[in-house]
Amino acid sequence: MYKKKKKIILQAFTGGFHNSMNFGNISEKLLLLCEKTNADAVIIGWNTSVDYQKIIEELKEKNIDVYLWLPVFSDYGKDSNTALDYLGNKHTNAVSGAEDDFTFSCPSNHHNIELAVNYYDKYFSKEGFTGVFIDKIRFSSFGNGFTSGMGCFCENCQDFYYKEGVDVQQFKEIMKSKDKHFLIPSEITSMKYIFSNELINELFVARARLITNSVNKVIDSFKQRKLQVGLDVFAPPFAYLFGQDIESLAQHVDFIKPMIYRVTNAPAGIPYETAHLKKELLVNGCDIKDKLEQLWHCDSLSDEMCLVQQLEILKKMPVAIYPGVEVNKVNICDTSLTYVEKTIDVFAKKEIAGCVLSWNVLEEIVYPQ
Repeated sequence: MYKKKKKIILQAFTGGFHNSMNFGNISEKLLLLCEKTNADAVIIGWNTSVDYQKIIEELKEKNIDVYLWLPVFSDYGKDSNTALDYLGNKHTNAVSGAEDDFTFSCPSNHHNIELAVNYYDKYFSKEGFTGVFIDKIRFSSFGNGFTSGMGCFCENCQDFYYKEGVDVQQFKEIMKSKDKHFLIPSEITSMKYIFSNELINELFVARARLITNSVNKVIDSFKQRKLQVGLDVFAPPFAYLFGQDIESLAQHVDFIKPMIYRVTNAPAGIPYETAHLKKELLVNGCDIKDKLEQLWHCDSLSDEMCLVQQLEILKKMPVAIYPGVEVNKVNICDTSLTYVEKTIDVFAKKEIAGCVLSWNVLEEIVYPQ
């Protein structure tokens, strides 16, 4: 696959916590795919009825590490406290063809922060995983609607913003304006956008710090359990807009998988997030046009030029980087063998650790030879 050996990780979704999917003999499928792709590790989860212990034992016999895929701020249903928008309404779910849930909970709520670890302790702690791969570590995106995409404004989150120097009341006032062009970033440094409106700039800094602080608590809990930790993050053009400061998040983990999904029309896919961001901003008084493309020096956030720009920044992170490439042949993903091989060829030319074949190798996929 690579001319020189880089790490290959397979990602396998077994269904939501209590919503199993029938994939037959999972370990047999994974062993075959690991052999075909020369994979070094597998990310799998998060259905609670799967016999992971058997899968782990068989994979570890082949020296293949196994990480538990686990959401943090979504997918817990009534067990979690849903995020509130700046109008006081609950965040809505993102509409997609994906199987998992994209209704996000409040990231500052202590109970929500502990949910992932509590579920691990209850359902997965005896299975023998090498580590955990935590997902959904952000606010809602504009795929959840405009007000949801601005983040959580429950009392806890508002208190945090105030302590960080953000005038929340003033923010709510300016959000009543028909002209919201203050939401367009003016610059980018590394992977963080800068806004000319200082209030908006302060808010985005505070939002990212809130997510980092909360995620670090989850990371610390897993590290105390002697587990390695990996992170699923948005592609860099979107990560900071929805609370992910990738550079800060990278400080305490073993690896990061940026979801540079260039042909996925579902949450986290670049075409999906681009379309929803532009639409939701436009109908709410902010025509962002091609400003993000200008800042990333590309014609499209999905093109190869933008991919290269992202990798140039990501390779400087103090942690192993394994970008995700879509291999699933489903109606929300226009992948192909040519796309996968060309993408992996770009990865191979950069100083990164490897890649993740995403997001579910148990379904119909294409894989490079």
